[in-house]
Amino acid sequence: MKHRHALFVTALFALSTPLIHAQQPKPDPKAQEEKKKPAPREHTAKPGPFKIEVELDALFSSPADKQHKISLTPKAWGDMTVLSALPHGARVKKGDKLITIDTEKLERAIQEVELAEPAAKLALRIAEAEVAALEQTTPKQLAAARRSKSISEENWKYYESTGHPEALRAAKKSIQFAQQGYEYSKEEYEQLKKMYEADDLTEETEEIVLRRAKNSFERATENLRLAKMRIDRDIKINLPRQKDSNRSGAEAADLNFAYTIQSLPRVLEQKRYALEKAKRDRTKALRTLKNLKADLASFDVRSPVDGILYYGLSRRGSWITAPAISKKLIPGGKLAPREVFITVAETGFLSLTAAVPEEKLGYLKPGLPATAVPISNPGMKINAEITNVNYIPGNFSARFSAGNEKTPTNRRLFPGMKAKVKVTAAKHENVITVPNNLIHGNSVWILVDGKKQRRAVKKGATDGKVTVILKGLNEGDKVTTK
Repeated sequence: MKHRHALFVTALFALSTPLIHAQQPKPDPKAQEEKKKPAPREHTAKPGPFKIEVELDALFSSPADKQHKISLTPKAWGDMTVLSALPHGARVKKGDKLITIDTEKLERAIQEVELAEPAAKLALRIAEAEVAALEQTTPKQLAAARRSKSISEENWKYYESTGHPEALRAAKKSIQFAQQGYEYSKEEYEQLKKMYEADDLTEETEEIVLRRAKNSFERATENLRLAKMRIDRDIKINLPRQKDSNRSGAEAADLNFAYTIQSLPRVLEQKRYALEKAKRDRTKALRTLKNLKADLASFDVRSPVDGILYYGLSRRGSWITAPAISKKLIPGGKLAPREVFITVAETGFLSLTAAVPEEKLGYLKPGLPATAVPISNPGMKINAEITNVNYIPGNFSARFSAGNEKTPTNRRLFPGMKAKVKVTAAKHENVITVPNNLIHGNSVWILVDGKKQRRAVKKGATDGKVTVILKGLNEGDKVTTK
């Protein structure tokens, strides 16, 4: 158990170590001594073994399909405040809760939308009923307004052409009739008076007739006076006022019709727009409610598999964003949308990634076998194979297989742990090699009976010091400088 704990601590320490530092080449004393030796001036060709091995510093990492990146992309709620999170490097089981997010405000927002929904639904129904009623009443109101305008125009035309002149004529006739009544009463009274004054004695009946005629004359006189006053007022004041009133009524009817014909369709159109807006608002509210509930469900973050929890993203086995993410996965920390804040790596299936110095890049290609020795367990050897070589300048690297689903990597190894990888770039059991300083292009110089002769050769692999000669030299040939 203590041994496992020590390995786990080693793995966690490796996570915080930048890959570039882990893979800095160390000075090789033997190589430095080799550089000090003078280049050979002669070489006798003889068969022998030849092997090119490239040693690299690598880090274990989970295969891409075994790394389960976890991020949140809320649809409606942007506040993702952390309450707690499992620690970096924790072992988790499928379904374990990885992080707790403060959802109190989100739950309250969902509740408010749910409470507002019945009122919004009822308001929408009222708006629909109102628009439906206006759809039916507006054409009828417009037709009524047209009829009212037509009647008003007809009344005014009639009054202007007939009613007003007839009123004036009637007023004048009233004076004439009053004048005639006055004259008739006066004439009758005067004639009776003359007739009765001719008699010396007036009978009682004659006095009554005369008195009635006098009274009738007096009434006619008063009626004439009042009629003149009334008719004069009608002609000068009342009838002009009535004409102005009728004219104003006709003009008001025109204005009311113009307003009605303009306003009623616009009111209907406005109600239609309001109804459409109410529908959109309710649809939006329902969509928001659905999204808020989806966000609430997504904030229940659980492990999709058994594995180890790491903060952030890994690159070549190093958890490059862990330091920044660790500052967010604390109480009160804020997560950003679409940000990978946790990766759950399945245990048992690892690959190796190594930075490659440019001078060694030419030796590597996919398919070459390799052997990996974990730093944590020097006695362990893992058969590996190059699966990919990255030729991006300044970022040269190689990826190695280190176990698969049928032969999983030892469970004591974790992403981020270091390893030494040896790649067998070339291997021959019995070939002729020549020092590189004695090779001139595709030819060499050899000694034959004490004389130098130039001979064409076919070159093979080279380790930078000697080159395999595939064709052109025989065992015992003496290769010399030019």
